[in-house]
Amino acid sequence: SRQEEEAENYRKLIVAMASDIRVILVKLADRLHNIRTLQHMPRQKQINKAKETLELYAPLAHRLGLYRIKEELEDTCLKYLEPKAYTELEDKISSGKEERQRYIREVIGTLMQYLAEGGIGAKSIEG
Repeated sequence: SRQEEEAENYRKLIVAMASDIRVILVKLADRLHNIRTLQHMPRQKQINKAKETLELYAPLAHRLGLYRIKEELEDTCLKYLEPKAYTELEDKISSGKEERQRYIREVIGTLMQYLAEGGIGAKSIEG
């Protein structure tokens, strides 16, 4: 059955991971590529891949400290599993972007002023 096949694939993955971490890194890279190209798959396959990714690959990336990969996997999966929520979040994030950037510039200016007053010569503040 399909579930038995999936369970066997997971078992093989775990056995391979135990012997060589490179296997899991390659699997994560492959899944990231697959998730980035979901738009070319049928809808049901998009849903299945996204669910599998959230259940197995995103937590694995997190455990390995690959946070940017984890975030991209989760964000892209949300786009296919909850398209309305994804669009709403995307709109909210982009609508406040200018205001956040203005605030950051203001804080950096204040910090640069305090540093100068304290005799600390800083060329810039980033991050």
